Amino acid sequence: MKKMLFIVGSLAMLTSCATVYQTDYNINNTTVEISNNNFDYLGSFKGMVSEKRTKATIKNMEGLVSRAKTEMMNEIEAKGIEMNHSKVLINMNVDIIKNYRRITVTVSADLIEFDK
Repeated sequence: MKKMLFIVGSLAMLTSCATVYQTDYNINNTTVEISNNNFDYLGSFKGMVSEKRTKATIKNMEGLVSRAKTEMMNEIEAKGIEMNHSKVLINMNVDIIKNYRRITVTVSADLIEFDK
């Protein structure tokens, strides 16, 4: 009986530490063909937001993504880069990591500037 209780307890502990990793690969459906050297690479930027699981609900999951994107834009501004019509965020990724305590959302992208 003690062995059975130990096995069930061990399984319960192992399953309670599950982590879910989710990635959305296509955020916006625009396509820009870069066939010649008409742009400058300005860098890679990211924004990350973490929230306790008890505070995060399905309704505010989009709010976490928006806050992470705002953090990324603040990082761009902190580098002294002003976003205008010739600068574009490319290769944008949204990573959502969930475990039983926290939800962490990371938004990352590369920034290029068209010069022609």
